[in-house]
Amino acid sequence: MGLWVVDGTARISRRYAIDWKKYDREGNAYAGDARDVHAYYAYGQKVLAVAAGRVVNARDGFPDNVPKTEAGFKTALPVTLDTIGGNQVVIQLENGQFAAYFHLQPGSVRVKVGDRVQRGQLLARIGNSGDARWPHLHFQVTDTADVMASEGLPYLFDSYRIQTDGQQWQRRTGEYPMGDVVIDFDPDTEGG
Repeated sequence: MGLWVVDGTARISRRYAIDWKKYDREGNAYAGDARDVHAYYAYGQKVLAVAAGRVVNARDGFPDNVPKTEAGFKTALPVTLDTIGGNQVVIQLENGQFAAYFHLQPGSVRVKVGDRVQRGQLLARIGNSGDARWPHLHFQVTDTADVMASEGLPYLFDSYRIQTDGQQWQRRTGEYPMGDVVIDFDPDTEGG
């Protein structure tokens, strides 16, 4: 979340954004060297289109950051409005909204501006570019294609399982997950 003033207008583009990370069953985000992006379970995971639409922004070529550790953190490039999202894809959905995917792996973006995409199509892979401290996918839906000069919009998931505070898994449909929760999209998995 965060209020940004761009061209004199206050906007919260990240109002409903989610930073998607991947953990093992013990709650670890990586195995091995914490400063190696390849050690993170999220790194290199597929990024798929959430719906059909047209690509209006596709950027590649930003380097990955070395992940943040107790030793500190510094982005590979200075963070500006131009570099904040790193490697990215923005799709104008058929309903006129925009789905944005940020911090993608260098060299992994598979689409270009003007391409038509279908739901479930491979767009790229998760990386650690832009203003990212650990490999993850920043995803948001907004009212314009601009990374920050847009208003975040709510969206729903068809189906997922949720777990809070180590409780039993619960199936959810047509909802948006709220709070500090664990989400599982694998329909064949029962119990975690």
